[in-house]
Amino acid sequence: MNEPTGNTVDNFGALVGWKHQDLGDRVVVCMQSKHSSGGAPSDPVDEFHYIMTKNQAAVLANYLFTLSGRLPQAKRRFRWFR
Repeated sequence: MNEPTGNTVDNFGALVGWKHQDLGDRVVVCMQSKHSSGGAPSDPVDEFHYIMTKNQAAVLANYLFTLSGRLPQAKRRFRWFR
């Protein structure tokens, strides 16, 4: 990762939502956050948009699963009868 310079501002917040859009071989991920420093409920939600390849999305997902100590959910097979 890049080292911070004197011109950067640390921007911390709590993740409050996300959404994605499939673009074929790429994906757009929109992450929504609010400042976690005791902001008022009426404070606006910040949105950050990231365009990445599906391979980059998979690497990020695997990293987050490893970091959390959890495994991805197994795909459920659809059954007509139970």
